[in-house]
Amino acid sequence: MDSAESIVHMPARNGMDEVFFSYPRADRAAVLPLAGALRDAGLGVFLDESGIDEFEGITEEIRAALAGARLFVAYCSAAYPTRPACQWELLTAFRAAVALGRASERILVINPEADARHIQPVQLRDARYAVTAEPGSTARLVKRILARAGSSPGCLGDAIASKRPVWRPLEHLGSERFIGRVDEFWQLHQALHAFEYLATQDGAAAGQAVVMGLGGVGKTLLVEQYARRFAAFYPGGIYWFTSAASHTPDAPTPGAGQAEVLAQHYQQVAAALALDSPALDPVQVREAARQHIQTIDQPCLWIVDDVPGELPPGVVRELAAPHPLGRTVMTTRWRGYQLPVVDVDVLRSDEAYRLLTTARIPNDPAEETAARTLVQRLGSHALAVDLARGCLADQPGLTYAELLVQLADTQHGDAFQELVDDLYMQVPTDHTNDIAATFTRSLHHLDDHALTLLRVAALLAPAPLPERLLTGIGITLSHQDEPAIRRTDRRALSAAQRRSLIRQTGTEPPSWFMHALVSRTLTLGLETTGLKPTLRRAALIATTLLMQAVYTPGRLDLADVMPHARALVEELDTDESLTLLDSVARYDYESGQPSSASHHYRRLAAERATRLGNDHPGTLVCRNDLANAYRSAGDLERAVPLLEQNLTDSLRVLDENHPNTLIFRNSLAAAYWVAGNLQRAIPLYEQNLTDRIRVLGEDHPGTLISRNNLAAAYRTAGDLQRAIPLYEQNLTDSRRVLDENHPNTLGSRNNLAIAYDSAGDQQRAIPLYEQNLTDSLKVLGENHPNTLTFRNNLAAAYSIAGYVDRAIPLLEQNLADRIRVLGDDHPDTLVSRTSLAFARLGAEAGPPGSAATSAAAGVPQEPPAAD
Repeated sequence: MDSAESIVHMPARNGMDEVFFSYPRADRAAVLPLAGALRDAGLGVFLDESGIDEFEGITEEIRAALAGARLFVAYCSAAYPTRPACQWELLTAFRAAVALGRASERILVINPEADARHIQPVQLRDARYAVTAEPGSTARLVKRILARAGSSPGCLGDAIASKRPVWRPLEHLGSERFIGRVDEFWQLHQALHAFEYLATQDGAAAGQAVVMGLGGVGKTLLVEQYARRFAAFYPGGIYWFTSAASHTPDAPTPGAGQAEVLAQHYQQVAAALALDSPALDPVQVREAARQHIQTIDQPCLWIVDDVPGELPPGVVRELAAPHPLGRTVMTTRWRGYQLPVVDVDVLRSDEAYRLLTTARIPNDPAEETAARTLVQRLGSHALAVDLARGCLADQPGLTYAELLVQLADTQHGDAFQELVDDLYMQVPTDHTNDIAATFTRSLHHLDDHALTLLRVAALLAPAPLPERLLTGIGITLSHQDEPAIRRTDRRALSAAQRRSLIRQTGTEPPSWFMHALVSRTLTLGLETTGLKPTLRRAALIATTLLMQAVYTPGRLDLADVMPHARALVEELDTDESLTLLDSVARYDYESGQPSSASHHYRRLAAERATRLGNDHPGTLVCRNDLANAYRSAGDLERAVPLLEQNLTDSLRVLDENHPNTLIFRNSLAAAYWVAGNLQRAIPLYEQNLTDRIRVLGEDHPGTLISRNNLAAAYRTAGDLQRAIPLYEQNLTDSRRVLDENHPNTLGSRNNLAIAYDSAGDQQRAIPLYEQNLTDSLKVLGENHPNTLTFRNNLAAAYSIAGYVDRAIPLLEQNLADRIRVLGDDHPDTLVSRTSLAFARLGAEAGPPGSAATSAAAGVPQEPPAAD
């Protein structure tokens, strides 16, 4: 050690190391003398002298040393960012230091390089000292480290501890082979935390970032790895949604496609949070998500993968996290979004070489030259290099030189040229031929079953593939039993994963992901094999059966299937595709997405009219469903004329007693009612009730619906003398036919209580309200919107009857629950707030809108008609 300057010695602090020294193994010779000099000066130094570069989890020894250190010293040579263990140590120390104050107070960077461009995060570039060969430089550095350790505010302590965040809906596994991208990680982190780092980032769009790049360069994998490595910054959870509404994510997205993107997004959000999405519209789903994040009250990461191009700013805002605690990351190929951009390019040549050679280290200079040539030929394109690595890993006898020859031999024929032309649109480089050859070659050694599975996956959406969907398709194709198909599929998928053609993204339940470029390679191959119709038909049938078997709108049991259902109905080429489109439209309608539902019903109605004719019963049913979707979306100008025409056609084609004619008449009456035209609605309801009693019988569920609707119309018109007897009869029949606890029975009891209430008969209304609230809590649960309505109605009745002391606690509870479930600005929440204010004033009657309301908003609905 050079001792040109005197060094002030420091006493050790109770045997604890003052300094944690982080370094890569390659710099061991430079670091050990410096650590020795620090120890000679009396400073306790923790140095992991094993010099392990690969990361297998921070050991308890390292964790304890980090917690006890007052100063974290990083020997940040050019090799430091390439070593996973060093990056994990730095990241842990950085997060703890930021939590305790300023990172530069407890972190010092030693930079032996000529410039500081390799140092990340950039905040630490001001906390660096250079190492030179000048006499006395080591002594000066030791002196400075001693001074920094002495001035440190304290040890990192418990701040290094982190809680593993919850992933919703499923945890993504990342990749064990991920290499490089350190700069991109920190660029993304700084963009998401711009308000904390205003000196290094424009804060105008803080909390949001777009990860942008060509297909196959690793955008999704980068974000997965960021979420896993930086997870401790997001204790509020990690939310992952896939915007897979389009097979061409860099193409413009028209209006209908924008509606589909939002519909799918809100269904995924509802599923991730286990919301009852049929009872919630998109505004309510977003508000529920906002309330959820606010309740947890910790930062979270909100990821939207594969965002299509040219979405308007309003749609992009809706895709983002609904609360400031949520940091939003979107991946896309489109460069036009006005958000901070993290550009993901091809790998650096040294990183691409490391990725390729993880399969096998070249055993001589000729093989090393061949490996480097292979990287150059593939343009360091991450996916292409990984596919080449998969070929080598799966064929132990294959050399790098032989693989180069095989790629050249693959580049022949019209099908290959079509693939090259197609890939060039997505990967416009001078290496497209070799990339295409790699994609093609990597498929050659799969067995028939694995290749069939990947071909099926290519027909589906660029989104995680649930195992149950692949199993269902396999059963449709082979007619084997489910356990046998699942075992065979798993072996085949594992073989494909070894070749990097597909990767597992989730384990509970199992799911898989295939990149869009691999998918496109397979799709072009399908066109030449003639297998597409058979595989597509199996996928359509299996998806439709899966939707029908587990139909629960918006919940997780369908959220993983819906992207693939939507992809399959982009083309309407068979009867099976029309059947699935009907299921997709119904899903959207009952999940509170009427705009998306009307888009699908329009397509379905047009196809049925073309194939079956305008007067076919299936066409009429579809038009009725389309009109109901228009009505739910508030588009009465299109709903009413369509329903009028549909009823006229049904009377002509089916006759007045056909069950569908009765359904169509009810739908038209409901539209008139919503439009405020009771003079036209009531006669239709009266006729419908008479006809249903005659055709279906007194006890048919459709008859009960008609009687309830007519009674509601009478009550709305102020005719309680005719409304109340109908409500009384309906409640009696519902209890006998349906069940005491059936949701429709609860609705009938509530509606009868409202009628009594409207007539000023609180003595009969209040017991019904009380029973209904008790039963609804048991049957529907405390958070169901109808339960909240029933509680509000009971409180309103108490208030009107003068029992303010009983009304106020119910109204207070209801207001709190509606804020939590529906949101602060929902109309029902405003009703609760106003009702509570008037009750506290001791008013005998609430203001308009605060009195009891019917169980369902608007007009009671019938289920969609069956063909």
